[in-house]
Amino acid sequence: MISFETFYRNEYRAMLGMARALAPDTTVAEDLVQEAFITTHRRWDQVSQYDSPRAWVRRVLINRATSLRRRLASELRALARVGPADATPPDLSVETSEVWSEVHRLSRRQQQAIVLHYVGQLSMVEIADVMGCSQGAVKSHLHSARESLRTSPAAWDEELL
Repeated sequence: MISFETFYRNEYRAMLGMARALAPDTTVAEDLVQEAFITTHRRWDQVSQYDSPRAWVRRVLINRATSLRRRLASELRALARVGPADATPPDLSVETSEVWSEVHRLSRRQQQAIVLHYVGQLSMVEIADVMGCSQGAVKSHLHSARESLRTSPAAWDEELL
């Protein structure tokens, strides 16, 4: 059985990459990853026995990002009622900011599929498991996302992801 410390060291960068794609602010992404790993650490005796602890922590990360997105949307609606919101630009490199701006305009499920596929480099089976849907649904989300991105002003280049 692998120790949690080793698992953390091996998986942190990959999880941070996915979180950065889901939450454009670096600090928020780091917080999401830390929360996912804290949850994993608390349940490590059980999680370490799973066939893929990596898949489990990815699922936790996606769930945390989804909760954050919902909470932020709710806060933005509340702020809109009381006054204009202060828009903070994403903290991304120049090369990828246009592409990720377009990705952030996709639906939540399309965004998750794109992140898991291109950043996480997961297979369709793994993406379906993380997202809790069928492989066909994953393919549909990816296809729709690619079509939306193909017609967007930003140049779509897989190498930028």
